Amino acid sequence: MRFLTEIVDALAGFVQRNPLTVLLIVVLAVGAPALLKGIALFILYFFMGLLLLVVAGLLFFRWRVCKMRREMEERFGREFGPERPGGFRQGFGGGAPRTPREGEVKVRRTSGAPEKRVAEDVGDYVDFEETKENR
Repeated sequence: MRFLTEIVDALAGFVQRNPLTVLLIVVLAVGAPALLKGIALFILYFFMGLLLLVVAGLLFFRWRVCKMRREMEERFGREFGPERPGGFRQGFGGGAPRTPREGEVKVRRTSGAPEKRVAEDVGDYVDFEETKENR
């Protein structure tokens, strides 16, 4: 019920703010209903056309973004070689193993290598203290 009273209050406020517009609408409704119907249809078609343009714009924008993404994936695949044919879709750790490039170096730690190559008793411990010099 409160919703209906708010609608009636809003309509009454519109009539108070725009008395000439309301008078013109009433005269058209009584004197020339066909003309009023034409005006109402024009307003309806105008807003429907505007809505259609907004939807078409959104669809065009989405299509353009997808097209640019595809182009970037293809460019990424061309620039970084055939080892990642999926572009961005394929994760960094997945896919077929890469073939090493010429000059590529891999450093691996072997399990048999000793932790320390120099014995514990080699060398002297030097106790030092940091001091600041004023210049």
